[in-house]
Amino acid sequence: LTAPMVAPTMDYERWLQDWSRPAYDNGRCMHYLQYPAGDSYEIWEQVTRLKDLGVTWLLVNYTDRSQLLRMAPIFRWQGFIVVWRPFVRAYETYDFWAEDVAFLRAIGLPPYIQVYNEPNLPPEWDGQEVNQEVYLQNLIPAVKEVYAAGGYVGLQQIDLDWTRAMLQRMKAEGLDYVFDRTFFVPHAYGANHPPDYTEDLNGVLSFREFGRVFEEEIGYIPPMIAGEGGWRLGENADTRYPAIIEETHRDYHVAVFDWFRTGVLSDGTPLPDYLLAFCPWLLSDPVDPAAWYDSGTGDRALTIAGVEALPDFRRGFSWEE
Repeated sequence: LTAPMVAPTMDYERWLQDWSRPAYDNGRCMHYLQYPAGDSYEIWEQVTRLKDLGVTWLLVNYTDRSQLLRMAPIFRWQGFIVVWRPFVRAYETYDFWAEDVAFLRAIGLPPYIQVYNEPNLPPEWDGQEVNQEVYLQNLIPAVKEVYAAGGYVGLQQIDLDWTRAMLQRMKAEGLDYVFDRTFFVPHAYGANHPPDYTEDLNGVLSFREFGRVFEEEIGYIPPMIAGEGGWRLGENADTRYPAIIEETHRDYHVAVFDWFRTGVLSDGTPLPDYLLAFCPWLLSDPVDPAAWYDSGTGDRALTIAGVEALPDFRRGFSWEE
């Protein structure tokens, strides 16, 4: 699963080809539950929904290691490629980075591991002061452990300056060697902007801005899997645009998933080979109104039907032309 790849600085296109992807890859992903229980009924209920949606990728946040141990074999059996994120706050350490990678490799799952999440946001600090230095001190050994165990190192940021600081610290610590097995997890939320919006980071095309930082700092863009993103019903932050209603929620999400069929982004530019998947937030939740299923505001029935109606396809890459 983690045989040495050709160096990205030597043959970038070949390097991207070496990354593990689903057997019938359509780039379609969902962010799994906020707080999974990991019991069999819950897993199989969600698997059925994911299959109906045609999903081939998943982003799974596990709040307990036992959930990883129960969910991973089922998701492997069902053919999903999963980015796994242990629920670890930015000020905390985690003792099982290497063990989790070893488990995933042992059962034949590509060991995509996201290391920390949205570290610049106050909720990740549980009332403590946001402290970039503390986060970086925790990040460096975590990255080393994931890489040494044979894992794919998933970096995550939602702020460009924090992204640059992270990469500069990794280089200063002599971690340039890990970049050959590093991927990035952008959070591409659209607010109430249409899919072709590019004025700032509040759009689903914002992943490209983070790509520019990577190019400047390490010379190329790593594979990206948008682990959160999309639109929330009722979002109206930008008064220049109408609020998100059921119809736009459907149309906008369908448009993003269609990038992988057409090979063209919503602003008319080519879908970059490095964008492997897009995972809207959120599959199911009884409280969060952004959930597509089981929300107190009801299911996103129009969106579900719209995505289910998408034709079957396998996404193409430039090297296949």
